[in-house]
Amino acid sequence: MAAPTGLRACGPATMGGMRTVGIDLSADRSKTAMSVVEWADGMAAVGPPALKCTDDLLINELSGLRPGDQAGVDTPFGWPAEFVRAVGAHLAENPWPGRGQDSERYRKDYLRYRLTDRIVRDQIYPVAPPLPAPFDRIGAMVARWAHLEDELNRRGVRVDRTGRGPIAEVYPKASRHRWELLDGPRRMDALLAAAPWLRCDEPTAHAYDASEHAFDALVCALTARAVACGLTARPEATELDEARIEGWIHLPVPGSLALLPHHEDVAPIHRSTCAG
Repeated sequence: MAAPTGLRACGPATMGGMRTVGIDLSADRSKTAMSVVEWADGMAAVGPPALKCTDDLLINELSGLRPGDQAGVDTPFGWPAEFVRAVGAHLAENPWPGRGQDSERYRKDYLRYRLTDRIVRDQIYPVAPPLPAPFDRIGAMVARWAHLEDELNRRGVRVDRTGRGPIAEVYPKASRHRWELLDGPRRMDALLAAAPWLRCDEPTAHAYDASEHAFDALVCALTARAVACGLTARPEATELDEARIEGWIHLPVPGSLALLPHHEDVAPIHRSTCAG
């Protein structure tokens, strides 16, 4: 996992008008939420959340990203490569890749988690790791994302699963952990106290308090800003092949929440700052 090497200029040459979009995706549209944040002059204006988001709404928002905008989506961008190989072998009636191995260990060590899941799990321990893409209900959410990604690609919006393009995979629980917001409830008063540069009117704050999906979408939008500013860890060269297939969770640098409104005059960030 490559550490950020320094803070990049975020968005267009002038800060005015940069937008970050956060999406808390679910297989169930009624549990899918979106948040948009506008960044300018050291402040960030939080728009009202969009709830019960349809595929069309999400695709239109993501395909409408302007140069300098950034989106963060809470969903695995792909399945574990070994899981895909195993399913393909089973479909073709070829030998099971786990033949001769302990079945439970093969499932846990190779089929359950992607490379990025294992890295994030180790980075945020003892916080619960990301849910495994192939198992439980999360697989249906990954399938929904695969549909959205395909439609975006059809419209000419190429999704780089490593997050090097305008759309990145994020994990709001890990972001909250890195920003020391995990111990308390998902509430706007705690977030606004930690990030006093956020601007959010009272009705909008109540809307985020009323929906954990909306609140997570807002954290995704803030994490998208961290991605745009180079404040998240990116894959090492040895990790790129798997990240291009499986996806890559962008984990913010600890304490980076305070840096999000700024795009210059910040000291370079070294690998050691990514631990924790």
